[in-house]
Amino acid sequence: MFKVRASQIFSHAMEDVVAAKKELDAGAPFTEVVEKYSTCPSKKNGGDLGWMPEDALQSLIGETFSEKDKGKILGPVHSQYGYHILVISEIENEQVEGPFNANTPMKELNLQWPEAHTALFKNFHIGLPVTGYGPDETIGTVCKNHNKNEAEVLTFLNTEYFDKHIAVITPDELDLRIQSGTTQLALLDIRESWERDISKIDGSIFITSENCETTIQSLSKEKEIVLIDWKQDRSPSFLKWLRQKGFTHIKCLEGGIDAWTEKVASHLNRYDIDEDDGYRYEDIIEEPDHTH
Repeated sequence: MFKVRASQIFSHAMEDVVAAKKELDAGAPFTEVVEKYSTCPSKKNGGDLGWMPEDALQSLIGETFSEKDKGKILGPVHSQYGYHILVISEIENEQVEGPFNANTPMKELNLQWPEAHTALFKNFHIGLPVTGYGPDETIGTVCKNHNKNEAEVLTFLNTEYFDKHIAVITPDELDLRIQSGTTQLALLDIRESWERDISKIDGSIFITSENCETTIQSLSKEKEIVLIDWKQDRSPSFLKWLRQKGFTHIKCLEGGIDAWTEKVASHLNRYDIDEDDGYRYEDIIEEPDHTH
C-alpha cells in the first residue's frame, strides 16, 4: 500500500479549471496556477494537501495510479465538491506493522497463518500453494530468491493477516483488566453521542470527528486500546485504521456495549438500532474534505 502526497487546484467553476489546465499544458508552474485559480484553503501552501492513503486519492480521481505517475498532472476531475486538478508530488511504500518481518521463518509464517503460502503464490507467484519451505528459509530470503520487493511482500502479508484476524477481548476479560487497576489500557468509545447518553463504560474516551486527531495524538502506542461500539459492528474497520496510524495493541470489545451490558453491567440500559431510520455512526474516519 502507498501513501501519497498531492497538491491540487480546486474551483467550483468548470471554466476556471479548464483555463488552469491550459496554462499548465503551456508550461506554467503549478504553484503560480494554484495562486491564480484555486479557491481551496490549500492555496496558501501551493495547493499541498499533505499525505493521504492511496485509496483516498484513488476514490477522488476514479482510477488507479502507480509510482510512475509521480509528478503527473491529473484531471480536471469532477467530484461532489467541484472541479480538481491534481499533481502527485511524493509516493512512498507504506510499511504496515504486524507479526511478520524479514527474519520470520517461513515455517513459522505457515503455522501462524496456514493460508499464507496460497496468498503468496496468488499475488506474487512465489512458490506453490502446497509446497513447503526449508528450515532456514525466511520471508526475506524467499523474497530475495524470487526477486520480489521485500517491503511490498511484508506489507501485503501483515495487511492481509490483520484483515482476517481481528483481535477481540471478551466482556469478562475486559472487566478483569479494569478491576485490576491497570494504567496500560485505553477504552475508545466510537459510538454516537446519543448512544453514549444511554449507556457507557466509566473511564472510556469518547472519540468523534471533531476530537479525533487530538485524541489519537494523546494516546501512547504502548497502551492496549479497546474499541467500543454497539455490537462490534464497526470496530473492525476502525481497528484497521488505527493500525495504519502505527498502533499495534488494539482489540475490539467482543459483542460491543450490548454484550457488556448483558454480561457485566446489567444495571446499564440496552438499546436497539433500526438502520432503516437513517442510523449511522459519526464519520470519525471519513475521508477528509480537501475543498475546505
